[in-house]
Order: sequence, then C-alpha cells, then structure tokens
Amino acid sequence: MSQSVRGISPDIENLLRAYNLLVATRDDQRALIGVVSRQWLKSESEQLINIADLPAGVLRTVRGRQIVCDALTPDFDANAESLPFDSQWQQLQTSGKSISSNCLAKLEPSIAAEVLLGAMLYGVQKYGNRRRGASAVDNNLIIAAMIRDTIGCTDRYSAVLPGNRTTVDHHIIKALFGQDVARHLLELNSAYDKFLGAYLAGQCQQLKLSRAHANVIAAIEASQLRLVARAAGDEVLSNLDEDKRAELASHGIDCSGDFPERPYLSVYYHRTKAALSIHGVDYGALAEPIEHTLMMAVSDVLEDARKKRRLVGRYGKAVQDVHNNLPLVELFNAADNYNSLGTIHLAALEMMQYLEKGRRKSAGTMIGHSLRIAAVAEQIFGPALEPSVATVAILHDVVEDGSRPVAGYDQSLNKIKNRFGGPLAAMVSELTDAESSVAAAEKARATLDCDQLILPQQQYNFDRFTEMTLQATATYEPYTLCGIVTKLIDTAISEEEGIRDPDVMNGWWKHSGVRIYWSCHVRGKVVRPLLVKLVREIEKHQVAYELSAANYSLLSEGLPADLIESLRRLVSYSIQSSDRYAVQNLAILADEYQLTCAERSRLIAEFFEADIDQDRFLDETINALLHDSKLQQRIDGGDVPSRCYVTLYSKDNDNNPEFNPATLLEYRAAALQRQELSRRLALAEVSLTGVSYPVDEIISLYDLRKAA
Repeated sequence: MSQSVRGISPDIENLLRAYNLLVATRDDQRALIGVVSRQWLKSESEQLINIADLPAGVLRTVRGRQIVCDALTPDFDANAESLPFDSQWQQLQTSGKSISSNCLAKLEPSIAAEVLLGAMLYGVQKYGNRRRGASAVDNNLIIAAMIRDTIGCTDRYSAVLPGNRTTVDHHIIKALFGQDVARHLLELNSAYDKFLGAYLAGQCQQLKLSRAHANVIAAIEASQLRLVARAAGDEVLSNLDEDKRAELASHGIDCSGDFPERPYLSVYYHRTKAALSIHGVDYGALAEPIEHTLMMAVSDVLEDARKKRRLVGRYGKAVQDVHNNLPLVELFNAADNYNSLGTIHLAALEMMQYLEKGRRKSAGTMIGHSLRIAAVAEQIFGPALEPSVATVAILHDVVEDGSRPVAGYDQSLNKIKNRFGGPLAAMVSELTDAESSVAAAEKARATLDCDQLILPQQQYNFDRFTEMTLQATATYEPYTLCGIVTKLIDTAISEEEGIRDPDVMNGWWKHSGVRIYWSCHVRGKVVRPLLVKLVREIEKHQVAYELSAANYSLLSEGLPADLIESLRRLVSYSIQSSDRYAVQNLAILADEYQLTCAERSRLIAEFFEADIDQDRFLDETINALLHDSKLQQRIDGGDVPSRCYVTLYSKDNDNNPEFNPATLLEYRAAALQRQELSRRLALAEVSLTGVSYPVDEIISLYDLRKAA
C-alpha cells in the first residue's frame, strides 16, 4: 500500500483468484491419486513425533537418513549416507528425540503442480521466442491452464455446511475470471483431448496445435511428472501405513514391491516426452530446462532403479534442478520488480518448493494457507492492494516453516533477500516468528503506540536492495501496514481452518484450553493492539474527511479514501472471524461439560452479552452451567485427557490443576472489546464470498464433524 495507490492489475487479480479457487477445490488432492479421505488428511496434520516411533523403512530413505543425521548430530553437517544406520537406529530408541511431522516426506498437494505450471508458462511468455517473449501465451491462457481441473470440483468456501456447497462450472469460471479465461479454458480442453489422442496413436510429432497450446500442454505434463518424481525419490508409496495402502488400492494403485512408483513414473515420463516433442514447444524457455534436469534424471531411474536417489536430496533434486533452470528463476529480477506479476509467480514457486511437506494442524496444507491469505487480501482490498503485499502474504511462513528444524530445509531471510531484494525480505522478516514467544506482542504494542500507520516504503528504502539488516519480528520497530494486513488475515485464516476442521486437530488442539489460550494470549495479544490501531486511524481519517471542505481523495498526510474503506473491511473481517472462532471454542467447552443444546446456546449468548458484567457471568453462567462432576465423567470416559486440557483449569499441574477462570474471562473481555470497536466504526457484516456464517451453522458444522 502506498499513498499514490496504483492498485493491482487485472492479471494479478486473476492470478490471486486462481490461487484461491485451487485451494478451495483441490487442497485435499494429492499427487498420483487425487482426492484423499478425511482420515488421510487427519493423519498428515502437523504434530510432534518421537523419531523412535517411525518405521525403519521411513528412516532408511534419503530424507529419512537426513532426519536421523540432523537429530543425532545437529552441530555437524555429516554425509547421512556414510553413517552406519543400524547403530543410529539403536541410539534413537533411547534418545527421546522428537521432530515435526512436517519433516516427513509425503505425497505433494496437487495444487503444487499448478503453481509450477504457472511459473513455467510465465517464463515462456516473458523469455520464450529466444528471449524476445511469447505474447501468445498470455496471462488469461495461463490462468485457464492452472484452473482447468477445478471444473466439477466442490468449492469448500462457498458455504459453511458441506451439503450446501456449490460445484465449479463454466458459469462460475466466467463470473470469476471473465469471458477471455472461460474461452481459453474451452479451447485448451479441446487441444488437450487432441494431444491425448495423438499420444495414444504415437503421433505427437505430427500434431498440429497453436504454439501457445503446445507450450501449455508440455508444461502441464512436466509439472505433473515433477510431483511423481518427488514421490518416487522419497519412496512414499513403499512406506505408507496399512490404512493408506488400502485407500490407494481402492484407487487401483498397488503399493507392493521395491519400486511401486515406477509404473506411474514411466507413464508420466513418456507423456511428458511426447508433449515436449509437439511442434511449437519453445526450446530455450521450456523444453531445455526440463529435458536437461528432470527428464534426464527420470530416464536414468527408469533404466536403473538404484538411481532413484538422484531424484531427491535435502531439497529434492527433481525439484531443485528443474526449478533453478526455469527462466523465471534464472533470469527474472524480482528485486527490481517487487510489485509485479512475475514476482508473485516466483514467490508462489519459492513457497511451494520449501513448504511442500508442510501441513497445518487442520486438514489444510501450508501451500494452501499461504495462497489463501494472498487471495483474501485481494478480496478485501481490491484495487487498493499493492502487489508486494500479496507477495509477502505468500512468503510470510516460508522462512520459519521452511527451516531445518521444521521441514529439514535451510530457508532463511538472507535467501529471501537474495531472491527478492532487501525491502521484500524486510517485510517478510516482520512476519517471521522470533525465538522469543512475546516478540510479536511487543511489536504490536509498539505499533499501537506509534503516531501513525507506517507504510512499507517509509520503513524500508525501496531504492536500497542489499544494505539491510534483517531480524525476525524486530520489536523495536512497529509493524508496517503490510505486516498488519498479513497478520490479521493470517489469524483469520487460521481461525477459519479451526472452524472447518475441529475433528482433524490432534492432542491439545482438540480441546478448549489451548485453543482459547492461543486466541486470547498468543495471537490475541498481537491482533488486539493492531485492531485498535486501525480503528483509531480510520476514525482519524473520518474526522479529517468531515472537516475537509474539498472533495476528499487524498489529504496531506492522509491515506487514500479507497484504502481507508478497505481497512474498514479488514477490521470487520477480523472481528467477525474471531467471533466465529469463539463460538466454536465455546461449543467445545460445552461439549467437555456435557451441556445440553439449550445450555450451550445460553453459554454462547451470555458470553457475548455486553450488559452482563464479568462477576455476573462468572456466577450465573460459568458456575451455574459448567459443573465439575460432568467434566469428570468426560475424563473418566476418555473423551477429555485431564482437566489441564480445559480452559477453566490451570496448565501448570497435570495431577491436580486449580480452577482458574481468568483466561475465559479475559477471552470474553476481548470479545466485548471487539463489539465496541465494531460499534465505533458502525461496521456492517463483510461477506467476501457471499457466504454468511450464522451461529447456528457454525454449531451445526461442529456437531457434524464431531459425529463423523
């Protein structure tokens, strides 16, 4: 956001909408198999795992050996393949070492292929035709290629309850992206059908297609092959548990044998080879980067299965080599083009490369989470959105979650600076968690105490790309407006995930204690000051507008009117999200105490009733409804592990925790504060996608998930 708002172009708007549609329809799909069961998604959700509990087969893979090496020799960068596995295995049995499940190899989300596809085709557009550019591969065609498989899929953001959700069709595509994308989609589907027919007949070299369609089809096949190659190198199918093997068997996929990925690797390899042979495929911008990296490695593996380890490494060589040779990565200067379409494509590629194994505590992927934040920013801000904000939203988790302890990689702020330039890296550093758990809250308080909103261009010299000191969540500097926007939307998306997927949460996150503590004391101490800051700034500009005799478009020292209106929508969106999350958390609390439906409704209503003071709420609601004897029955029945998991008890002593309603009362005070902020701005409900979230539907979804 800047004072002279340029706004996003229609091409960037469509790209962010495409990302959102992909997450809405295909975040539950995986390489090779497509849609997976909810049980599969639950098994992948983020959690800490004792390494000794992992099967030996998982740890004998290339990535598994690296996990063992990192756990046992964290201060020494040894060659994992050279160390004796059997002795390491013995050490692990007594080491007590735990790792994030996001270190473990998994089948990639299918949308990773579409992110890669977009980056490939944008590179052809910009650097094809011997670097003169290939204008026929226009941005609307790229969007059509990326979303081609969303037709017929259910849009999970179209309604709260699964039974009310819509199915994507060509009318929806036209409404979202315009007539040109819809036309491209129909033409592309026809061209792809011709390719499949020619492939089966062995006549791809004689196939007559436009150059644009030839490049799109080659990129589609190559992006799919890349996902299969990673799965083969990581030996994913060989190390699945029995439930996943049974699920794959129902899809016709056989996981037995030493190299179960081989037949699929062969099929995708030969289809990609055929697609690259189509007349019109750009050699320098597409065919050569793929043939000299991915195709050569896969060909070797198909000849000699022992070479499948060539496909992987710490980064996954099948990915790293082909990514680094793409024109967008090799030639595009993001530092000089931080507000461009190409930089957003590059950011999505960077995020996908480092977060491919990452899963949320919900049923979602880290890829989907990051893309969703950027898309919601576009929905809230529209033309007032600076493209760099979308880029930062996509990259906001890539450093901390792409790090060695979390994902087994070594992503860093300096790597982001080298790829994207100092200012964008500095904006990412605002959102990268520091080692101190209170740093973000301190930074938020500094933001509240600051005299005005700080724009990124004011905080970071956008003409100086290398001479910058980067520090995660630097507490001595307030959040810039970009940081505020991303933090608030990030929190809302996390709350949305919790609302939709309470049944997928593991351990502490299934219960009221940690959820309410996170919302009140962890994220809440960041969000509340930022909301108050925005409300003050909006009120200040409203007063300035009322006092201004001139037609208000931009006051001296003010912000554009359309940006102020967007900030109003952001405040409303954040408040509503926190209220919805509170409703579900209260439903969980009610379930822990076996409340009836009527009692649950009373608990929720009185929690949000401003006319009831805290003493009365404690006496007439908490003490009257939440009886310890009923909680004990839930504990005795195994539904609640202990009182420590419940928000009304302290977490300090697992054996005999004390009754302590302070966190719940503070949580309620925060909800009442949100009501006051909403009243001050006279906020109406914001519906970004036409979907309302009434309390009864949130409760119904919780009951549905619990019953399942």
